[in-house]
Amino acid sequence: MPFHLAVGLSNCDEQVFEPGGTIEGYVTFDLRESVKVKAIRIAAEGLATTKWLLSESGKSSHGRSREVSYSAKVVYMDEEQLVWKPSEGHAKSSVFPGIHVYPFKFQIPAGVPPSFEGDHGNIRYHVKATVERPWKTNRSVTRYLTVLPKKDLNSVPTASEETSSWKSKSVGFCLFRYGKVNLQIRIPKKGYVPGETIHVETDIENASSRPILKAEFYLIQQCRFLAYRYGISGPDATTSPSSSSSHHAQSDRYLSRKRDETKITSVIQELNVAPRTEHKSRMRLKIPCTCPNFDSTLIHVEYFVVVKLHVKCRIRKTVKAECPVIVGSVPLRGGTEDVSPRTPTYTEVGTFSALTHRSMMSVDEVIKVGTTVSQNIQ
Repeated sequence: MPFHLAVGLSNCDEQVFEPGGTIEGYVTFDLRESVKVKAIRIAAEGLATTKWLLSESGKSSHGRSREVSYSAKVVYMDEEQLVWKPSEGHAKSSVFPGIHVYPFKFQIPAGVPPSFEGDHGNIRYHVKATVERPWKTNRSVTRYLTVLPKKDLNSVPTASEETSSWKSKSVGFCLFRYGKVNLQIRIPKKGYVPGETIHVETDIENASSRPILKAEFYLIQQCRFLAYRYGISGPDATTSPSSSSSHHAQSDRYLSRKRDETKITSVIQELNVAPRTEHKSRMRLKIPCTCPNFDSTLIHVEYFVVVKLHVKCRIRKTVKAECPVIVGSVPLRGGTEDVSPRTPTYTEVGTFSALTHRSMMSVDEVIKVGTTVSQNIQ
């Protein structure tokens, strides 16, 4: 007969936690008949991983390229509690029919980065309950959590400052040169929270002989990932200072970096800027639910507002300028918008990743939305 294993949380409704906070909950073990069990364990883990393949060629491969794995891992949280064990002197024992509830409590370390899902890496936090059974496969159920550090924009000196960018580019190529297009963009402040609107002002000077057809405004999330060849990293904490530099130089040989850019919101404005004329425009971009800027050992995330002009020609037909912005979780004081910033939960992150054509690594357990995550086990 099957039995039912579930993980529930008692101190959080939306599965969102802050670094330094606690995770409190319970594991429910519902039995219809006696089952022999070796132990019941509950683990809380936080892990950052990066991984990708690169094609390389060398003398040993006789000119043929081969795919080499690059990966890295950083553990931010790794705790375990033994909530049930057999009586002393026994390797296993029976758990009798009924509903058995085992509470747990874990402390999230301070200073850990937020939950994140990307093409070449992720940062995940979860609570996992495991039933160890003699002569049978262990069964477990996992509940993923969202960790969101508090990023107060009022403590960032440049968050309230205006930011601007200017770009001048010649459109056309060789015999088909049409002149220059100058683009300047201005944003009244750098710091924003999800739900807030970015007001973008543009000054366009079309000094070319071709009209400008449209302008595209979008907010991009730029992610930078770091990994090592075959997972080999730099020197560890036991490396002596005298050999630290040589180990560091050696580890750099096996270092690889990736950078991804994803549009998270965009607006297209139709234009008809005639040749030898100027044009001014304003556009608004609303920031969707997303994680704040952060910098961790393996993953770095930041945001940029980009304006791209499309000129009516065949070659070198776009002019692009960008401004960095800071996404936080606490808005600047004195703002005119009434916003309630929040970060996406783990389930929402998966949906958001699919919409932006990101890939997620497969997980063992099926995640169900609700107050508990459970599994029926034969």
